[in-house]
Amino acid sequence: MLQEERYKKILEILKLNDSVKVTELVQVLNVSIDTVRRDLENMESKRMLKRVHGGAILAEDHGDRNAFTYRDSKNKEKKEQLATLACTYVTEGQAIALNAGTTNLEVAKKLVEQFERLTIITNGLRIIDILSSKPNFTIIVPGGLLDHEEFALYGKKCEEEIRGYNIDQAFISINAISIDKGLTDFRMHEIDVMLAMMNSARQVNIVADSSKFEKVSYMNVCPLSDVTRIISDSSLNEDVVKLYRNAGVSLKYPKL
Repeated sequence: MLQEERYKKILEILKLNDSVKVTELVQVLNVSIDTVRRDLENMESKRMLKRVHGGAILAEDHGDRNAFTYRDSKNKEKKEQLATLACTYVTEGQAIALNAGTTNLEVAKKLVEQFERLTIITNGLRIIDILSSKPNFTIIVPGGLLDHEEFALYGKKCEEEIRGYNIDQAFISINAISIDKGLTDFRMHEIDVMLAMMNSARQVNIVADSSKFEKVSYMNVCPLSDVTRIISDSSLNEDVVKLYRNAGVSLKYPKL
């Protein structure tokens, strides 16, 4: 792939996801890590993007942050709003699965506020930190490898342990949703963990703010028919709501 083609691909990914990791670009572009780093350095010098620890973000942001922290700061109010709605599908005493992701950080905070006794399995280290404040929560942490940039555990051992549990409700934080492609994401290590949680759960809830709809990231996760419902925020466009409901998708969002 020529340099200009790589630049175009990197910008396409950033426009979809707001951030990207160096390790993911190595896989997507099929080049060495040194080539990716040179590309990002050159693109930053041209003000096409901004480098951060472990990757790059859109040029408009000037904070000295990593990609995960940048995503966590985006659409915070929307994520809080949909997290409140997500908790209405939880019953005291249930077994819950939360995959790593910035939206599930907000779901975890709401679970702590509203419940006293839950069993929660998660691969997200930041989520574990939030849940640990509740002494009556049973927190299950599957073993695996550490993704330092996403603060998450992954790998075959992690997936196998997750599949060993019967889960009432899985809440899956996803990067992009579309009618044509279903669920897609850019976090290569996270996808198999998501699928393990979904396969073990009685109900699968996708938690995604309104900015994630009718976008496609570069790795497929599953079709929309594999999920129980999608939970979003009140900023959803009415045309998007009609599109998904006409397709038979259970789409839930607060009406203010």
